[in-house]
Amino acid sequence: MGIKSTELGGTQKAVFLVLCMLLAIAPLSNVSAEDIGSPASLQAQDINAIFDPISETTTITWRNIDSTGTELQGLFDATYNVYRSSQPIDSINILNLTAFASVSACTPTSLNPISTNPFDCRGINGTHSGHSASYLVSPGFNGSTYYAITTANETGVETYELDFNASNLFEPVLEITTPVRTPYNLAASFDSSQSKTTLQWVNYNDIFPLLPETGDDAYQIHLWRTDSQVLRSNAQVLLGQETPVLTLPAGTSSIIIDIPENTDRDVYYSVTYLLPNWTAPGIAYEDFRFLSNNAMSTSTLEDNKPPSQVDSMYASFTANPETGDGTTTIDWSDVNGEEGESYQIYMAGVPFSTIHNSDVQLIATITGGVESFDYDVPVGRMGHAYYCIVTVDIYGVSDTNTTQNSCAGPIFENAFTNWIAEPTNVYAEFIGDKTTRVTWDDQLGVEGERYHIWRSNYLVSGGQFNGEIGSTSENYSVRWLGTVTDGIGVFDVTIEDDIIPENSHYFVTSEALYGHINGTYHYTELIQNFYGPISEDTRAPNPARIKEAYAVGSINQITLEWFNEVEVNESYTIWRHMGEPFGEERDELSNSADEGWELVMDNINAGTSVQSSFNRQIPIADSISRDVWYAITIADQFNNENNEIFSGLGGNAYQVTEDTMPPQAILNIITDEGEEFTSPSLVEGSYTILLQLNEYLKNQPYINITTTTGGDITVGESPMSMTVENYNNPDLGPVYSFDFEITAQTNAGPMVITVTMTDTSENEAIIVWTDRAVDAQRPEVTIYSPSSSNDGSKYLYGNKINILAGAQDDVRIVSFQYKLVYHYGGFSGNALSTPWSDVDGITDLNGDNTSLTMDLDLTSGSFSPGQHAVSVRAVDSAGNEVTKTVQFIVDYCRNTINGTTYCSYEEQLAPPLEPLVIEPGFTDPPYVIVWVIAGLTIVAWIVALMVISTGMSGPKKKKKGDDEGEDEDWMSEFIGTSSELDMAEITDVSAPEDDEKSEPQAVEEEEDDPFAVNKTQRKTRSKKRDVVEDDDDDEIDIDDFFDDDDEIILDEEPKPKRSVGRRSAQPRKAPKRKVGRKSKD
Repeated sequence: MGIKSTELGGTQKAVFLVLCMLLAIAPLSNVSAEDIGSPASLQAQDINAIFDPISETTTITWRNIDSTGTELQGLFDATYNVYRSSQPIDSINILNLTAFASVSACTPTSLNPISTNPFDCRGINGTHSGHSASYLVSPGFNGSTYYAITTANETGVETYELDFNASNLFEPVLEITTPVRTPYNLAASFDSSQSKTTLQWVNYNDIFPLLPETGDDAYQIHLWRTDSQVLRSNAQVLLGQETPVLTLPAGTSSIIIDIPENTDRDVYYSVTYLLPNWTAPGIAYEDFRFLSNNAMSTSTLEDNKPPSQVDSMYASFTANPETGDGTTTIDWSDVNGEEGESYQIYMAGVPFSTIHNSDVQLIATITGGVESFDYDVPVGRMGHAYYCIVTVDIYGVSDTNTTQNSCAGPIFENAFTNWIAEPTNVYAEFIGDKTTRVTWDDQLGVEGERYHIWRSNYLVSGGQFNGEIGSTSENYSVRWLGTVTDGIGVFDVTIEDDIIPENSHYFVTSEALYGHINGTYHYTELIQNFYGPISEDTRAPNPARIKEAYAVGSINQITLEWFNEVEVNESYTIWRHMGEPFGEERDELSNSADEGWELVMDNINAGTSVQSSFNRQIPIADSISRDVWYAITIADQFNNENNEIFSGLGGNAYQVTEDTMPPQAILNIITDEGEEFTSPSLVEGSYTILLQLNEYLKNQPYINITTTTGGDITVGESPMSMTVENYNNPDLGPVYSFDFEITAQTNAGPMVITVTMTDTSENEAIIVWTDRAVDAQRPEVTIYSPSSSNDGSKYLYGNKINILAGAQDDVRIVSFQYKLVYHYGGFSGNALSTPWSDVDGITDLNGDNTSLTMDLDLTSGSFSPGQHAVSVRAVDSAGNEVTKTVQFIVDYCRNTINGTTYCSYEEQLAPPLEPLVIEPGFTDPPYVIVWVIAGLTIVAWIVALMVISTGMSGPKKKKKGDDEGEDEDWMSEFIGTSSELDMAEITDVSAPEDDEKSEPQAVEEEEDDPFAVNKTQRKTRSKKRDVVEDDDDDEIDIDDFFDDDDEIILDEEPKPKRSVGRRSAQPRKAPKRKVGRKSKD
C-alpha cells in the first residue's frame, strides 16, 4: 500500500508540472482562431444552433471573420441571411429556401464602443459581440433541422459558400415542440343595446378531434378577461394574477356575457383549455402560448352607460298642394351636461317605445346644438306618423328605449292627394264549385298594399262602412271575407252549402303603408271599389241512378248504364269499392270521400244531351275474380257535387262480379262401386266422372273423351249433368257428372278428357286432362345384364356387376324396381333377399314412362362367392306386375405356385369322384380271360371225370414197395393232398413271415388291375380320398368240389360285377382254404 501511494503521488506531481509549463508558454493576448473559407466571401464563422424547449425557440449564433485584410471593409455593407431546412443545406437546394432572418454583418452601433474601424468588426479580435437569430418553431413540430447562413453584399448578391461548422451546420438540431392545445380564432363583440358581450371561438376538436370531452380527463374551457393584451411572453405573469371569468364545459364554442349596468371599460379576452391528467396522473396542463388567435389583440369596449333622453319635442305636418308632398317639422331641447353627443330622430307608422322595432326608421342624426329638423314627407305618404328622439353620447352609447317626452304623434300626413286610394275594375262572378271569384286592378301610386274583400246583401256607402278586418260577424254592414297582397288581383270566396242567394254585393278596399315600414292606412270611402248584385248556387243536385251493370269477362270489360238526370251541363263520376261500403246489411249510406272508394272515371260531361241514359265501358284486369261495388255521383254545372252513395232500388251503386278468370275444375273418376279410382290407367268397366267447379256456369259443360290411338269413348262432345249445386257454400261451385264405360273393344292408349265450359261472365275454359289411360297389356321386362350363370359366365372379385334392364308398357310404368337375392338356391349359404328398391339411374326413353331403362353398377366385392340372383319388377299404371330374375355366380379365384387355378365356389360345388363302371364286351380282355378259365375248367372237369372214372373202376393191387407209395403221391399231388394232411401248410401257418412278405406284392398286383380304365381327373386341392379296391379275386378252389365220399358238389353262384376304381389299400390276409370231407350228416 505504501509503494502504490508513493507512485500515485509522483504521477500527480508530474501532471502539475506539465500544466504549469503549458500555462507559462500560453500567450497573454487573444489568438485569432482559424477562419474557414475564403475571407473575401465574408462567410459567417462558428455557426451554432441551440433549441430551447421552454420557449420552443432555436437560437442560431455566429461571428464575423477574423481576418486582417481589406475585405473587412465589406462587413459594413454585408448582410447575413439565415436559412433552415429539414435536409442538409447546400448551394443547390438553398436556392429553393427562403431566409427567415436577415442580420447586418457590422454596423458602427453594434461595436462597443461605437466605431467605424472595420478591424473592430472582427469576430474574435474585434469588439463586435457576434450575431444571433432566433426562430420560433411551430407548435407540434418534431424533427431535426439544419441551419445555414449566406452573406449578401451591398447589391444583395448572396455568396453560397457553405462550409460546415462555419456557416453551415454539420449536425442538425433536434426541435420538439408541443402541439397547440387551445381554441382557435377568438372573436368578441359588445352589444350596447343589450349590454351583452358575445364571445365565439372554434374548438380544437372541431379541427382535430383528439381531446377528451367526457370523463375525468375531459378538458375545461377557461375564459380570461384582462386590462392589457395577453401575449406568449407575458401570459404566465399576467394570467398568474387573474382567475378565469368563466369555466365552461368541453364542446362549448360561444358564450354571451351579461355586462352590468353602467359599465364603461376596455378589456381583452382570451380563452384556454385546462387538460386534467394530461402531463401525468394528477398533473394538469394549460397551454399559455396563445398561438391560435385565442387571445384578443384589440380591446373590446364595454360601455352601457347611456345618456339621458330629451325632455321635450314637438312635430307638425305642412302639406304642399302644388307638389302633392309636405313637410313635418320636429323641434326639441338638447340634454344638459352632455358633450359631443348627437341626436337620432326615428319615425314609424305606429307608436314605439324602443328603436329596435323592425318598423322603426332612422330618418336623421343631428349633432348637439341644432335642436330642430325638417323632414320632407315623400309623395305617396299617407297616414299617421310617430316621431321619437334618442340621445347618443360621444362613445355611441344610447338608451334605445324612448320616453313619452322624447316622442310626438300621431301626426297625420297626406301626400297622396293625386290618387284615389282604392282599386279599380272590381268584378264578382259565381263560377261554381261553391265559389264566387272577385277580381280587381291594384290601385296606383302605392306599393306593398293589402286588399280586403267584403260582402253584403245590399250596396253599402262609405259612411255606412263599419266592417272589422278579421271578423266574420254578421253584426256589421259588411262581412270581411279575406285579405290578399298586392299583385294578385283575384280572390275566390267560398260560399256556404245549400243556398241560392240572388242579391250578393262585393267590395274591395286597400290598406297600404304609404311610405311607412309599418303602420298602414285603410281607406274606406267606397267610391269605385264594389260590384253587385250577383246570383250564387251551392245546392247539390239529385243523386244519379244506375240502370244496369254487368261484366263480360271474355273481353275484360264492365258495362255501366245510368239515367240522365234533369240537369244542364252536369257531369258524372264513376267510383269503385272492393269491400262492403254499406255494412253487413247493406243498408248504410256511404260517400265517395269515405275510405275505400277509388276514382275510376271522371268528367263525364252530359252537356245539353236529352238521351235517357248514359253508359261507359270500364276495362278490368286479367286473371281476377272479385265482387266490386260501382257507384255514379253527379255534379251540376256549378260543380255542386252530390257524393252520397247508397245501394238498392233507385240507388246509385251496384255490385258487379269482375271475373276475367276462366272457370276451373277438379276431375275425379269414380268406379261403379262408388269408390274413387286413383289409378292412372283404366281397365274394362263402368266409370263416372265428377267435375268439381269453382264457380257457376252460364250453361252445362260438355265433355269429350278420346284416346290417342283413335278411341272415341263419348262419341263426340256430350253434355254433363249437375249433381250438386252448393249454393250454400260460397267457397265451392257446382258438381257435374258423366258416366262412361271402358269395354274390351276400346282402343287402348293415353286418354284425352276435354271439358268445355263458360261461366256467368262469359269466360270460356277448355280444360284437357291427359293423366289417364286405357291399359291393354302387361309390361315387358328384359334383363340385359348380369349374364346368367346358365351361360357359364361368372363374376370374379374386383369385377363390376352391371344391372341393365328395360321395361316397356303400352300406357305407363309407375314402378320400376330391383332386388337382390344373396346365395340364391342355398348352395353357397343361407339365401338372403333385399327389399325392392328404386334406382336413381332410370332413363325415360319416350318421356311418358312407357319405356324405361335401369342402369346400376355394383361391385362383385359386395357378394360372397356363390350363386346369387337379381330380380327386376315393373308395375304399370293399371297395377299389372311383371318380374324377371337372372342368376349369376360370383367367385373368388387364385393361382397356386405350380400354375393351378383354384376357385372357391367351384371347389365347393365339385362332387366326389365316382368310380367308373365299364361294361366290357365279349371280346374284351376280361371276357377272354373268362373264356380261357372256363376252357381250363372244362378241361379240369374232363380230367376230373376221367380220374373219377378211373378211381371207380377199382384200383389195382400193387406191390408193396416204393411203387405204391409213388402212385399215392401222384394222386395226392394231383388232387392237391396227401395221405397225411399237412394242416400247417393248408392253414398257411407254417411260414407266416413269407406270407407277410407276399402281401404288398398282392396289393400291387391288385392296384395294377388290367381292367382299370384311365380317367382324366380335374386338378383340385390335395385331399385324402378313399381308394376303392377290388376285394373279389376270381379264384377256383378244387377242394370245394370234392368231399370224402367222392360226391361232387357244385356250388355255382353268380359272379358279381367288379367295380373298377380306387380304394384305400388295406392289409389283407390270404384266404383260408377249408380242406376236408363233407360229413354225411
